[in-house]
Amino acid sequence: MKPGLLITLLLMSPALGSAQDVLTAKTYLGKESPISLRDAVFLALQNNLDLQVARTDPAIAAETVEQARGAFDPSLFASHDFNHNEIPVANAIQDAISGAIFTEINEDEWNSDAGFSGLLPFGLSYTSRYHVRRLDSNSSFTNLDPEWRSDWLSEIRLPLMKDLIYNEANLTVKRSIIAENISNEEFRARLRDEVVGVERAYWDLAAARAELRVEEKSRQTARDLLGQTRVQYEVGVVSKVSVTQAEAGVADRDFRVIVSANRSANLQDGLLHLVLAPGAAGFADTELIPDDPAYSEYDVELDRAIASALNRRPELVAAKKRVEDAQIQLAFAGNQRMPQLDLTASYAFNGLSGSAKPGATVTVDDGFSSSNSSFFRAEGERSWSLGGEMSIPFRNTSAKALVAQRRIELRRARTVLRRTEQDVILGVRTAVRALGSAIDGVEAAERNRLAREETLRAEQEKLRLGDSTPHDVLEFEEDLVDAERQKIFALRTYQNAITEVEKNQETLLESRGISVEKERLRGNDR
Repeated sequence: MKPGLLITLLLMSPALGSAQDVLTAKTYLGKESPISLRDAVFLALQNNLDLQVARTDPAIAAETVEQARGAFDPSLFASHDFNHNEIPVANAIQDAISGAIFTEINEDEWNSDAGFSGLLPFGLSYTSRYHVRRLDSNSSFTNLDPEWRSDWLSEIRLPLMKDLIYNEANLTVKRSIIAENISNEEFRARLRDEVVGVERAYWDLAAARAELRVEEKSRQTARDLLGQTRVQYEVGVVSKVSVTQAEAGVADRDFRVIVSANRSANLQDGLLHLVLAPGAAGFADTELIPDDPAYSEYDVELDRAIASALNRRPELVAAKKRVEDAQIQLAFAGNQRMPQLDLTASYAFNGLSGSAKPGATVTVDDGFSSSNSSFFRAEGERSWSLGGEMSIPFRNTSAKALVAQRRIELRRARTVLRRTEQDVILGVRTAVRALGSAIDGVEAAERNRLAREETLRAEQEKLRLGDSTPHDVLEFEEDLVDAERQKIFALRTYQNAITEVEKNQETLLESRGISVEKERLRGNDR
């Protein structure tokens, strides 16, 4: 098909964006109603159960991203325990200090811990912990009773090689984001394909109803011929054989009407299933009457259609995302092959407080709760550390094999992308060529119909003059019916070819006024 060729297109209703919000399944269920293609698509977006299922995939993928990001949420922790210890002793120094003979030491100890820890996306892990200890002891080696000790310890660990940026948690977040993008593209493709399915079902039903009208018209023509032949037989113009031939023609057309009506009913059920999702009673009581086709001009250019498809097709976008995912996994595998080299640092602040035992010479703050406590006055003892840890795996066979595997997977993803591009180009070329053929088919079918109509008229005139038989007229009438069926088939093929072009060049949803984002969120809580 030459670029810029003008072809005829079904005169479509306004875009879905202007559809009335009050349009619901109840508008059509339980009654006989005409329905436009625009309304059929709009109702499918509301009611199609396959689309409702498909909408859950992007929603689940979005929650998976949030779940992965939760790895970087700080964790709060706290604990408390009490210990009572009775320690038997036989120590002369203890006895000398206390002035009595000690056989056991009694201690009551309370420990409380609280703090937080977490991980940052680039790999740094951190912990900050506050610890309080109270000790009640009758030991002569302790000068405080109770004795309070507290410390605040903060630690960090920063990987400098392995796990720097490319760590498990960060990899999971990046891959889940890519998976969410792929899920959104797959939903866009599913939404587009469902619209294609609705339009095909709509035009199949329209064609079936048109064929049924043709068959009913043919039957009526055969009945009129039978009546005419019976009159001619009664006056002795024709023989009984002619009447029998006319009766056979009516019976044959009765059969074809029955077959055509059954096919139309089946196709209507298929459209009902797609656009209204009715219950059992809804199928029996609902009849949809699609529009008859009309025509306008439609311009398609092969090069532009291919460029549009390569830029917008969700299959290609998803394939590119899979290449990106393979690249991230390869980078992670390469990082995991490196030695482990971590920088560690800590800072601690320690405090001591309590009440001196009688006769003790130590000088301390007067109780833990005192505002003069050295800890809370930031005058306690401090300590800090800075160091590094290194680990080099011997041979590192598993990591090397993983890198090789990831390289193969990346090569496969790139090959799949190229194959998808080829499939997209082939699909566009095939669709555009089929559209051109469909136009030629409609034109040829119309010429055939006009010719068959004229030959039937001439044969009917010959029958009126006595130069033909009912059998000959019925044969010519059957030729006209075949020509009308051919035109209906050509029109249905033509409408489906237009839909295929817009599907393959990825303009179908846009031309129908359908917002992918709106449809993705329809019915979801998010």
